[in-house]
Amino acid sequence: MQRDTLSRRGVMALFSWTGTAALLGCGDSSGEPKGDGRSVLVLGAGLSGLSAAYELQKQGYEVTLLEGRERIGGRVWTMREGFADGQLAEIGAVRIPDVHDHTLGYVDELGLELDEFPGGDPLYYLDDNRFMHKEGEDWPLPGLKPNELQATLGDTWAEYIAGAFEEFGNPRDGSFPKPGIVEKYDDQIWIDFLRQRGASEAYLPLYTADNGAEVYTIGTLAWMVAEVADQAWDKTYHIRGGNDLLPKGIAEKVGMDNILLAHKVMRIEHDEQGVTVVAEHDGAEVSFSADHLVCTLPFTTLRDVTIVPEFADDKMKTIDGLFMMNAGRGYIQTKTRFWEKEGIGGLKIAKTDTDAERIWDLSHVQAGSSTKGMIVSYTQEKHADAYCGKSMDEREAFALTAIEKFFPEIKAEKLAFFQYCWAEDPWVQGAWTDFLPGQWWMAAVAKRAEGRVHFAGEHTSIWAGWMQGAIESGKRAAQEIVATV
Repeated sequence: MQRDTLSRRGVMALFSWTGTAALLGCGDSSGEPKGDGRSVLVLGAGLSGLSAAYELQKQGYEVTLLEGRERIGGRVWTMREGFADGQLAEIGAVRIPDVHDHTLGYVDELGLELDEFPGGDPLYYLDDNRFMHKEGEDWPLPGLKPNELQATLGDTWAEYIAGAFEEFGNPRDGSFPKPGIVEKYDDQIWIDFLRQRGASEAYLPLYTADNGAEVYTIGTLAWMVAEVADQAWDKTYHIRGGNDLLPKGIAEKVGMDNILLAHKVMRIEHDEQGVTVVAEHDGAEVSFSADHLVCTLPFTTLRDVTIVPEFADDKMKTIDGLFMMNAGRGYIQTKTRFWEKEGIGGLKIAKTDTDAERIWDLSHVQAGSSTKGMIVSYTQEKHADAYCGKSMDEREAFALTAIEKFFPEIKAEKLAFFQYCWAEDPWVQGAWTDFLPGQWWMAAVAKRAEGRVHFAGEHTSIWAGWMQGAIESGKRAAQEIVATV
């Protein structure tokens, strides 16, 4: 579909991520409710839609959620079937950083408990070289610069990334991006920013093994905004019993009678008086009307929804063009935690350049006293595409063969395997949003309201890909509606 181009003046007006600091406190239920029975439709019962509904109900709004799936939670999805000893796998969101205040606020409000991921030393497998690294020793990577040779990953983060924070500004106080930053960096992928900061070519595979292949795709501004916002990140948590207890707990507050599952949105009509949504349910079309609408559908899904009248040209361009990163998960339950015999530990127990990419360990956040292991091959971008390009019957062998290069015990240790490719999920068609080079203007447009239609979801937050982003955006959309009274 052909769209009109934005004027330069119009584009520049969208670059600043204004108001983020103020949003950190939004969703406050103090004071008199303002909804007065007004009605709101929420599209999507993932974490963002549930958060918006919960905050709106606190303000006295009547809320109905329409969800295409037959379950709630969206990309917060815990798998409990098929694993011995009651262990579980997180198919979607895994981590909660200690600086994610919106997420931890709901955890506390719902009375959920947390387990901390333990620290430890990972295994590296780069260019067929299997090694562990101790602080103060040289990295066995030819071509490193003198400042990189014995530096920890924290040291190089401080030099190459944190050393530029002042230049970019901080989204938490509304100063990101500072003047001139968009013009300087918007067309640049993140890995090229590291090169510009002085990183050697020999260091980049090490950095990628730690952070994932996404760094060769995402734009510099999109990566940096999260780095600055979460710069004080120290500890990392998981919800005891499964991260899906968070959306389930919010859904209980909202009331399951207000959440209509298996309702696929087909059409959105909106005007100055209100909104109407047509959904398909059980082979028939059903219609819903309300005063306001909160749309949390990923734009990959929203592209297939008829919108009458269409939103502004820049919004439609953003819906059409926003990129969703693929991610593949291959969970393996093991007979023992064999890697610990070598002193390997932490969340990311193996950081590699193989098709398995990174191996994460969820063994220590499982319930009970089982000594079995629960690890996952967590792939992104080209590695996810390679994994997901295999048939479902081939993926287990593909993953195990890749892991066998650095964990030769894996095939004998395997008890159970579960695979998932997020690009194949019909309700998302990817794992999370990446703003590509040249797309920073879309960040402001994605979250902007269109009349009585408001937008939430990780794709509308600086915390794209995080539960924090879903919750923050849901609260923001709710606050926008409250502010219209």
